[in-house]
Amino acid sequence: MIIAEACFTGNWKRLRSEWKMQRCIGAMLIIIATTGWGMCQAWKIEECYRQMRYLRKLIFRLRSELQYSRQMLPEAVLLTGKDAQEPYQSWLLSLYERLRNRQGTSLSVIWQEEVKEYLTDAELPEEIVESLGRIGSELGTIDLQMQIRTLDLYMESMEQRMEELHAEEKERIRLHRCIGITAGIFLSIILL
Repeated sequence: MIIAEACFTGNWKRLRSEWKMQRCIGAMLIIIATTGWGMCQAWKIEECYRQMRYLRKLIFRLRSELQYSRQMLPEAVLLTGKDAQEPYQSWLLSLYERLRNRQGTSLSVIWQEEVKEYLTDAELPEEIVESLGRIGSELGTIDLQMQIRTLDLYMESMEQRMEELHAEEKERIRLHRCIGITAGIFLSIILL
């Protein structure tokens, strides 16, 4: 429509200025979109670290319930899960229900199934979720000191992973943000 109008009226300058304006708007939208992508990727890295800190806090609370309150494992899981955030609250409360009702073959199987069901989609590294699923095989069937030691070992390995993640976190966040902005500018230059 605009081209036909320009042919009849001879107003090519107006047509060129509208195309330039559309290109500039398109370039700005591309830069905004790729910058948003970079920010989203940076947020995922930060969220992963936050989730790991929160899981460490829950494991420490479970450990404290076992050691100082001398609770049995199902009751310790219930007390820990009551005040937890989602998806951890659903995981712990479901775990408590299954342990109380003795659904499943053993604690190990129940623990792994519940971790898989509730924490697979959490913003946690895959190796943390897998190692969390494995500690269920060492809980509940051994004496109290061994259960506490198992939780201590898990928290130590989690601490190491968190230190590694924190060391590279700032670099990766800056990198994702820079890639987002740079990719937007690059695409805009190509399209202009």
